[in-house]
Amino acid sequence: MMRFIHRLILSALLAVTFVAPARAQDAGKTRTISLWQCFRVEETQVFREIMDQFAADYEKKTGTRLVIKMQYVSFDDMFAKLRTAALADLAPDVAFIDSIKVTDLAFGKALTAMDDLPAFKEKYGTREDAAPQFVPAAYNAGIVERLGVKKLYALPVQTTTIALFWNKDMFRAKESELRAAGLDPTRAPRDWDELYEYGKILTNKERGVHAFAFSSSLWFTFGIFNMYNVNFIEYDAQGRARPSIANKNGIAAATRLQWIANSGIEGGGWQRGSLGPDPMFLNRKVAMILTGPWNTENFANAGMNFDVALVPAPTRKEIEELGLQPLDPEEDPSTPAAYSSSNVGGQSGIIMRTCKDPDLAFEMIDYFTSEAVQRRWASQLGQIPVRRSAWKDLDTTKYPFMKAFMRQLAKSKRIPQVPLYTNLENDVYNPQVDLLLNKKVTPAEAVKRMEDVMNRAIISKINIPPDEK
Repeated sequence: MMRFIHRLILSALLAVTFVAPARAQDAGKTRTISLWQCFRVEETQVFREIMDQFAADYEKKTGTRLVIKMQYVSFDDMFAKLRTAALADLAPDVAFIDSIKVTDLAFGKALTAMDDLPAFKEKYGTREDAAPQFVPAAYNAGIVERLGVKKLYALPVQTTTIALFWNKDMFRAKESELRAAGLDPTRAPRDWDELYEYGKILTNKERGVHAFAFSSSLWFTFGIFNMYNVNFIEYDAQGRARPSIANKNGIAAATRLQWIANSGIEGGGWQRGSLGPDPMFLNRKVAMILTGPWNTENFANAGMNFDVALVPAPTRKEIEELGLQPLDPEEDPSTPAAYSSSNVGGQSGIIMRTCKDPDLAFEMIDYFTSEAVQRRWASQLGQIPVRRSAWKDLDTTKYPFMKAFMRQLAKSKRIPQVPLYTNLENDVYNPQVDLLLNKKVTPAEAVKRMEDVMNRAIISKINIPPDEK
């Protein structure tokens, strides 16, 4: 019942048109722009105030009243509704969508390239000039290479990642054993070798307690592939795609996944029908999991004594054998922290191809990414700013874990530029990883099978013959 009431409140709150007050001398001067968004209730209230301010600032600057027609669409439904609306010529001018869907819409020719717009060029110059101002992984998620040409089709408007959560009380309970093994009970493990050493002490199978649990879903394991420098897909000079998984790096990443699942210190969070890593952590059945900022409040409200650290990095041996390069220039390259990585999630602002005023649409999205707005977004809601300048001297006292996630984001990589993401997850990845973790196939066999399926399920559908371009 409470969820139903929440939805009613959400619908009433979001089905709103924002209109900046018109001055008498500007009567008749009006521009209208439509926006679909999928923020949560508490986020939407702040977002509405921000858009109201944009409209007021716009009127003050131009003498023109701005009407913003805003519609709420649930996060899960946004992509499907956008496709349907585009076919019916009813798409909004602007939409905030799951960043992973940008590639699909760009390949479907549904989006306007932002770096072609006069407003973008006036503000930033080129796509490359703009890049340093944003969180790299989040910004790069908006760049899509199609038919050999790269364009910026989105700006990040909300970003997130996953990091390592660890239960401080469970570590403290094993303090003497950890110290005897030369391990520090006041911090989390920094690479996979350390994870295993900590894990042998933290695991107690008789009590059903394990050191670690992880989800094998594609989104949650992207970070492991990222730290082993696996791209999933590559494009040649003519823009033709080819899979890029069955190589030494892909085999190393798959080997690591299989090792985690069968190490004896992992509690089976990846298995079908399992409780899942988050509830296992909440119930003190595992000491460490990989999850994101959305869980910090849940765990804190449950009275858990936990902290957030970087995802364990490849071992020194793996770094040397694979020739892995540091992912964060601000970290000491001799330390594991320089090689830790994760995925990037969140939302991106896009301009639909049918938008009749794309420069205004870009201005509105860009305004939301501005330093002042992102600082407000962070301070009021605990969101990680997408604008790097907003990171400096950011007050995170209300959100003590934000700095850890910001540090992880600085070394994370973009979502692979793979169209037909649903096919990638359901047809290419999940079946083979299930076999891999159950030791039905070797790591080399798993990545080779992924490439074979990827060629059939994705590559064959997006590689356009030269005479059809």
